[in-house]
Amino acid sequence: MSFFDSLGLIQYPIWLVLALMLVQIVRATIDLFRPGSPTVVLRIHSILILGGLAACLGVLGSLIGVWMVADVISQVNEVSASLTWSGIQVTLGSSVVGFLILGVASIAWLALQYASGRRDAA
Repeated sequence: MSFFDSLGLIQYPIWLVLALMLVQIVRATIDLFRPGSPTVVLRIHSILILGGLAACLGVLGSLIGVWMVADVISQVNEVSASLTWSGIQVTLGSSVVGFLILGVASIAWLALQYASGRRDAA
């Protein structure tokens, strides 16, 4: 099973949020450097909100995965520790992806906020 397959069904909303965030980053960057365009504060803030949403979806995916692992463990009498921890490892993948998206959103938000402040000061 590949890493992307291990993300389960929660990967589709996470990828959708990533796509929306990237679109907002591109739109805010274009508007920011286009002469005469209005301030794009709300668009810049939406980038950080979408990153937070991706992190929340990642945590939700991990919680659902841990719940499913716990259900399987409770149905089986003996489970090896390595099998249990490999199941937990798979469940954490969505949180990792969600927080990576939040990290990208935070960096983009900071850069665009800085550029917007410099533009407004000029």
